[in-house]
Amino acid sequence: MRISHKNNRQPLSTQSGNNRNVTKSSVASCDLCGLPLRYGTVQAEFSGKSYRFCCIGCRQVFNILLEATDSGDPEKFCETELFKQCQQKGIIPNSEADLAGGALSIESETIMPDAEDKPESEKIPDIASADVLHLNLKVSNMWCPACAWLIDQSLKKSHGVVESTAIFSTDSLRVEYNPIQTSPTQIIDTIGKLGYRAAVPGESQDAIERKKEFVRFSISAFLTMNVMMLSYALYSGFFTELDSDTIYKLSWPAFIMTTIVLAYGGYDFYKKAWVGLTNAAFSMETLIIVGSLSAYIYSIVNLFAGNIHVYFDTASMLITLVLLGKTLERRAKGRVLEDLEIFFSLKPTKVRICSEQYPQGRYVAAEQLAKDDVFQINESEIVPADGRILSGSGSVDESSLIGEPLPIAKKPGDAIRSGAKMLKGLLQIKAEKVGDDSTLGQMIGIIEKTLLTKTPMEGKTDYILQWFVPVILALATGTALFGRIAGLSTETSILRAVTVMVISCPCALGIAIPLARVAGISIAGKKGILVRNFRAFEQADRIDTFIFDKTGTLTEGKWNLSNIIPIGQITADHALALAAGLEKDSDHFIALEILKQTKNKRLSPANIENIKTDAKGLIGEAEGKQVKIGSADFLAEELDKVDSLSAETLFDEQSKHSCIYLGVDGKLTAVFIFGDNLRKDAIPTVENLRNWGYRLALVSGDGDRTTKTIGRQIGIDASYGDKLPQAKASFIREWQARRIQVAMVGDGINDAPAMAQADLSIAIHSGGQLSKEMADITLMRGEPGQVVDFLKFASQVNKKIYQNLVFTFLYNAISIPLAMSGLLTPLVAVSAMLLSSLSVTGNTLILMRKNT
Repeated sequence: MRISHKNNRQPLSTQSGNNRNVTKSSVASCDLCGLPLRYGTVQAEFSGKSYRFCCIGCRQVFNILLEATDSGDPEKFCETELFKQCQQKGIIPNSEADLAGGALSIESETIMPDAEDKPESEKIPDIASADVLHLNLKVSNMWCPACAWLIDQSLKKSHGVVESTAIFSTDSLRVEYNPIQTSPTQIIDTIGKLGYRAAVPGESQDAIERKKEFVRFSISAFLTMNVMMLSYALYSGFFTELDSDTIYKLSWPAFIMTTIVLAYGGYDFYKKAWVGLTNAAFSMETLIIVGSLSAYIYSIVNLFAGNIHVYFDTASMLITLVLLGKTLERRAKGRVLEDLEIFFSLKPTKVRICSEQYPQGRYVAAEQLAKDDVFQINESEIVPADGRILSGSGSVDESSLIGEPLPIAKKPGDAIRSGAKMLKGLLQIKAEKVGDDSTLGQMIGIIEKTLLTKTPMEGKTDYILQWFVPVILALATGTALFGRIAGLSTETSILRAVTVMVISCPCALGIAIPLARVAGISIAGKKGILVRNFRAFEQADRIDTFIFDKTGTLTEGKWNLSNIIPIGQITADHALALAAGLEKDSDHFIALEILKQTKNKRLSPANIENIKTDAKGLIGEAEGKQVKIGSADFLAEELDKVDSLSAETLFDEQSKHSCIYLGVDGKLTAVFIFGDNLRKDAIPTVENLRNWGYRLALVSGDGDRTTKTIGRQIGIDASYGDKLPQAKASFIREWQARRIQVAMVGDGINDAPAMAQADLSIAIHSGGQLSKEMADITLMRGEPGQVVDFLKFASQVNKKIYQNLVFTFLYNAISIPLAMSGLLTPLVAVSAMLLSSLSVTGNTLILMRKNT
């Protein structure tokens, strides 16, 4: 048998044999389970024939099935009893069974020969139920149900495993095992050898590291306490005379325990410090290790010299206190990162795809979902792709996307976004955007990129950190040398140098901005604000002018037929019917709105004949009369005949709205008024910004009169119409030339040139492609009021960053001179250093508490 990765061919499920009459698909499928081969394949050759599978699980199951038949012909595996059991369980498609009822969800179940048929060596002895333990695991990398079956069968053959049930649809595994014969670690290793990853639910790599860190700290703390007690006994020698034998008996145990603390508790610190030294990238670990080793080596020298001046307690306590600080800091950082981890985990790993073979759906790996596939969502499941609802109804929660935990009703024909959680009901959805192209995929991609991007201020602090540790080492060395020159003892000089090294805190400076940045991005996401560039937080404090686009930003961006003004003897309904008769075959958005209103009023379009299309309108005949509909230019002759009173009314409407005109037999008979409604929070937003002292302007591609009218409605005097995208960008440049800091608020796509030019760009999301937006931040709820929310929140984040930086610089400016003067001991110094680092972390946690 040879195994390789190649392209696709038709599955065995479409070939003749064993009454398998599944219709052939244009998409090549796995030769075992029938899933499409969309992401590469595993190929194996048996008896000169080539077969392809969607994953290693299917290939392994295929091997097992071949071993169950004595025939050398691979095609004969279809005749085995094991193969038929696999079909019954839904692991391998069975067209007749599926058409009769279908496999709604597939769980791996026991498919094993009877115990009587097993060799004596393979029989598992009876074990009392009290001796059996249960283990629940989450398994990743399961591609199809065959993977779950393979894991089951492999575990059941493992020594000490009593029962195993893998559930593909939920990526879960339940194992019953004899703790005397095996252990959870061995079970996880067995699964790992099959090519899958298993872990206890909720136990991430970070959680495992936290446990190891706690154990390391606990052991180090226990040994350090003993070292401290022995040291107190030694210190009594300064007041009473101790003989050499007593000093040895007290010093050697302290030496041994300190060695363990430094070697075991400080292992990670040594490793990081060594990497830093070899790469000329010094860190806090460098200072801690140099300081602790200085005290340790000096103490060893005095130990062998029979000197009472040993400082093993200082060396071990430095390591233990730093471990304590790291443990507390990791927990605090975990709380900061918790919301982001929850958001990233929204991406489903399984999806129930519906097909002719599985009309009620079949769970597969989410990566299998492609555009135009139909999938089903049940209660409590997360929508894996953007799409359109085909059938079903219910309510969803989009709080992970927009920040508001409100149930949103969904029905057939509605659009639905990935990341929404199904609260109630059942939906079948046609996928339109999947994977990284879906709303959730784009948001995750944007956030991940933002987290990796450093702000200009971070770049400056990173530059300071490059020189911080070498400068501190130089100061410590200088302190020791100056102490000896000034006549201080060697012990005192070394202790002062150690104090200088451990009291300085590059760690606090290093996390001052990154931790606040992560917290800001996380909290902003919960508020429905997607941060594309963290620079937006810094810019928010510098902005003094807001320029708003009109359509789709302060207005809803939808043309609605708000009114019909009949002129003469015609009624509004008659005019609407004539307009619908002319527009019935048009797909223009104005035509669609007219036809929609005709349907809503239960009117029938008039019978219009000989319809002709012009660039500015339509013309036809009804009952021998000419009927026209279109723009003012198209009906210029009819408008010229309007009396002065009607002309004044029309001019007033034209200044406020967009108008379409209807003429019959050379006379103007009706005016259709189309309006774009203001967003409900547009006026309060403008009022808030004006009260805060910002300059405001409104720009639009619509007519100047219409733009100025909208501007007056919302309270913006500086309103400018007839501005195309490039003209908007030029308009912003003119303001910037006057040293004005400009924020542009638009839709992020049509306003891309202006967004790129602005000092701060804010997009009002309207459902378009997030990846195409040219904005620093995106307001996912599509509400202008979120601009005010962002400004308030950005002010809080910036305040925390400034507080962290100021505290860090003041701490080092005060503490280092104190350490050089000898007013502090190493233990006091390391405690102060840890408190400074924790204070920065705690200050960031206060920000999170205020916004939960």
